[in-house]
Amino acid sequence: MLLPEKRRKPMKAVARGLMVVVLMVVLLGTAAPYHPMAAEGIEPEPFPFSDRYPAEVTLTSADMLEALVGLRIDIGNVRSFDPDGGFPVPGVPFEWLVATVYVSPTEARLLEGLGLEVRPIPNESMRAFREYGPGSDAPVPWPTFEEYVTRMQEIADSYPELVRMVSIGQSVQGREIWMLKITDNPDVEEDEPELKYTSTIHGNEGVGTEMTIRLAELLTGSYGVDPDLTQLVNEIEIWLCPIHNPDGYVAGSRYNANGVDLNRDFPDRITDPYDDPTDREPETQAFMNFGYDQRFVMGANYHTGALVVNVPWDSVVGVEYAPDDAIFMEYGVGYAMRNPMIWGGPFDDGITRGWEWYIIRGGMQDWAYHWQGEHHVTIELATQMPPPYHHMDDYWEANREAMIWWMGRALTGVRGLVTDAHGAPLDATIDVEQIGKPVRTDPDVGDYHRLLLPGTYTITCTAEGYEPQAWAVEVITGTAKVQDCALERLFPYGLFLPVVGK
Repeated sequence: MLLPEKRRKPMKAVARGLMVVVLMVVLLGTAAPYHPMAAEGIEPEPFPFSDRYPAEVTLTSADMLEALVGLRIDIGNVRSFDPDGGFPVPGVPFEWLVATVYVSPTEARLLEGLGLEVRPIPNESMRAFREYGPGSDAPVPWPTFEEYVTRMQEIADSYPELVRMVSIGQSVQGREIWMLKITDNPDVEEDEPELKYTSTIHGNEGVGTEMTIRLAELLTGSYGVDPDLTQLVNEIEIWLCPIHNPDGYVAGSRYNANGVDLNRDFPDRITDPYDDPTDREPETQAFMNFGYDQRFVMGANYHTGALVVNVPWDSVVGVEYAPDDAIFMEYGVGYAMRNPMIWGGPFDDGITRGWEWYIIRGGMQDWAYHWQGEHHVTIELATQMPPPYHHMDDYWEANREAMIWWMGRALTGVRGLVTDAHGAPLDATIDVEQIGKPVRTDPDVGDYHRLLLPGTYTITCTAEGYEPQAWAVEVITGTAKVQDCALERLFPYGLFLPVVGK
């Protein structure tokens, strides 16, 4: 397990907060124009576990949006707004923006004191939860948390040669955070890329829960029958977490039982740049500690509220592109074009860099990529939170091919084993000169898996106490170039001495 660097909170954060308030006052000046399509006369409808409720704020400049981010307002969506026609068009750069925010009464008063009109809007997810959520009287209600756990257990019990059901921790209220590990030898560490799909970090966004469960059922039920799906199970270590936030799912809340947005609770490379789980929510700690013990090559977390594949970075200052931006964009478009709902949605090519939509701090996506070297994305599956459960066949039909295709990308790029001169696996770093974002080997086996687009690259392999090695590789489409590396021990003064005995 990698030990995280000790977390520290710089005193500069207080000064930065005061500067943001000053910036808000300067930027806002007078109240922003009223959004003519906003609901009037709506009383605030807070989420369970929290006093935050959904509202809309109209912004007349992108700088105002940046100021909201600086105040740590929980932003759920941002769309452009044509003041002449009153028609919201996500992803189209009109002069005004409309932000959906989740605010407490105190935060609403702060924004109103700075000149913004905070307009409560219906809490559609809470209304949907009461109408057709788990335990409702709907003809086809959403499954309860316990019913989903039963489905997971049935998969594990039916395919013991392929599946392990693993708890990685507990929620605030003591519910297990379950994952399904699916692979051909689930009790053996192998030279395989590791991949994960997770869902419902916001408890009211459950479409991905159903998608990951159905994926598990498809992979196991098709093993030995469908050659392509059998290959995925044989060659990838697959981890699926249908419900990241079980307490939120049970209550129909965006937040966990402590009223915290878990997708704002991870270390943030800009505002909280110390990779330490201490003092974070138990659900966050569970995922961080689980991540330290793995070497995930790819990951995606499923949300609802929009139709788009969202790729790093989410958290930036100014304009910044991820080192792997080209890979993120190509693979993200690949997922989107195989999902007709996302492809036909309002975002160009069904994709956005997170910060180009709106900035968040403390998201899972950036943490996984920045500190773990994991090609991690956020996929928004539906505009409703949630849709009626009887629509899940339609969502599965839209996502099945995309999910399978995206998993197959883990078998591309360059891969290999890093060992010492005697064949023992090493905890090593693989760096690509043309990209500059290192990945680590799995020290149990010594295997690495580096996603790369077709092309020629220079790769350097390093491990503490060993002489580095570099080589050129040619990556081709649809497969992984194999490049093993045996490192010689580095002795003091650069001397290499013969090995005697063991």
